[in-house]
This record gives sequence, structure tokens and C-alpha cells, in this order.
Amino acid sequence: MLIDKLSRIAEKLRLSVTDRCNYRCIFCMPNNPIFESENEILKLDEIKRILTIFNDLGIKELKLTGGEPLLREDLQQIVNFASELFEVSLTTNGYFLLEKASSLSSSGLKRVNVSLHSLKEDRYYRITGMRGLEKVLKGLEVAKQQFEQVKINVTLIRGVNEDEIFDFIDFSRRTGYTVRFLEYEPFDGNGGWSLNKVVSAGDVLRIVSSKFTLKPVDRSPHSTSRYFEIKENGVKFGVISSVSQPFCSDCNRVRITSEGIFLPCMYSMKGLNIKEMIRQRRSDEEIKEAIKDIYSNKFEGIIKYVRENKIPEKVIPMYKLGG
Repeated sequence: MLIDKLSRIAEKLRLSVTDRCNYRCIFCMPNNPIFESENEILKLDEIKRILTIFNDLGIKELKLTGGEPLLREDLQQIVNFASELFEVSLTTNGYFLLEKASSLSSSGLKRVNVSLHSLKEDRYYRITGMRGLEKVLKGLEVAKQQFEQVKINVTLIRGVNEDEIFDFIDFSRRTGYTVRFLEYEPFDGNGGWSLNKVVSAGDVLRIVSSKFTLKPVDRSPHSTSRYFEIKENGVKFGVISSVSQPFCSDCNRVRITSEGIFLPCMYSMKGLNIKEMIRQRRSDEEIKEAIKDIYSNKFEGIIKYVRENKIPEKVIPMYKLGG
């Protein structure tokens, strides 16, 4: 079991399988990203060993991230192995779902979160750097048939796409996908983030409430989202208030970057290099004890920065951290 000094028990692992991405989203990727060499990225056998170790440490759920995880050629093998140990989900930009949803489902993938930040083709291109909206929407249709759950993640940025909130509500009504509105966080790697660009969860609720009647849905323990149901049409949507109302107090998630760095918190600035321990032929027990030691002193989280009004404007970029 992994337990920290604030009595938070880790049960969910987010593993980045690559730092590469075919997109260049403005809130995620710096202008000139520096990718790790192929040798520095975790190899399949290293990933299998890491997953076995974290299974022994009490992790119950695994989310595969990137970069763009569907770029990894052996992703199906990773999912196939991981699904024997955990409930497995994945976060993707959705561009390759059309081709890969079926094989990933047959390998044991249960749920997908698709990052979709605009429903307008030109704006989608400005945000992501890709002319991919139509292909992603087709991929979503396939994913809906293959997976138990499909969620849409929308990162809102003031002056960029907050005018599409009602468009996404209607999109959810028409398609059945659960839409979640995310606050813009300082993970872009090039200093473009600022607090005045954040569309808060409270802002979203005020905007939606101007047109509809909202009914809160009970929050599941440790959930990053708060959900609301629109009484007029039955649409259920979520808000993730990472900046304005952080959920650090009952956080049960840990991360491993694509180069094998264990990070107890997404705002951790340094962590444990598990990959190097593996390549140094350290035993599983040695690695477990090192993980426990690092996790026991887990950083309180962004809530500390919010309380002190000192949110950093630049931290580990998301493509390095793992989405």
C-alpha cells in the first residue's frame, strides 16, 4: 500500500507511454518541444515490470496517457498485459481512434477520455495545429460502440473557446457522450498560462445556469470531477476545478512519465527514476521501498499554491508529465 503523511492512499496510476504527439495544442506543447531519445522512453518489458510492482503496491486503476498514447506501436500489447492487473482506461486526442478503437477494446481497454477543445473546424485547428476534427468525430462514433464509457475533455481558455459551452452541452445531448469542462492549468511549457485566462468551474456553472436548471450529482470519492444534471434535457456534464477548487485533500493518483520518473503529484518538480533503478538491476523490493519513501512525503498539491495565492506560471509541461 502507498500512503502519504496526509493519509492519502494511492489507488490510481497514470502512466505516460510516450512524450510524442501529432498535435501541438496551445495549452500543452511548447513551441519547440524537446522529445526524449528512443532509448530513454520506457520499453515494453520495463512497463510490464513497473505495472506488476504497482499492482503489488495496491494500485487498482490504470490510465494510459502521453503525449499521444495511440502513437505507440506496442500499445495493444501494453493494454493486453495491463488489463490482467487493472481496470484500464486511456486519454487520447482521438485522431487514431477510427483505426485503433476495435483492437484496443479487444485487448481489454474499457474507457477512453477524448480531448476535444472545439467543435469548429478552424478553431480546432488553431488550438491543436491539426485539421483533424472530422476524423476525430468519426473515431468517436466507433469508440462509442467499442468501449463501456467515452468522455469528452474540453479545456476552456478565456477568449479562445468559452463561447462553445452550450455547443458542447448540445453535443452531449445529441450523442450521449459525457462532456467535462477542465480549467486551464499551467502545463503549457512556454509560459503562456495566466490566471486571467482560466474559465473556472464556477464560471461554467453560472453560464449554464443562465439557460438551464442544474441538479448536482453526488461526487464519487476521489473523483476529479463534479457532475451536474440539466433538468430540462437530462444532460449530465462535469467540471474539473483543478485551479479554483483543487481536489488535493482526497487525491489518490500517482504518475509515471514516459521516461520512467515516478511523480507522487502532478505539481511535483522532481521524482524517483524507476527506469534507472530497473536498468541498474535493482530488485523489486528495493524499487517498492523507494516508491513508498517518495510517496510518503507527497506534496500537498496545487491547493497549497492556491491558498498562498502563488500558483506557478510554468511547471513540467503536460507532454512530459503525461495528460
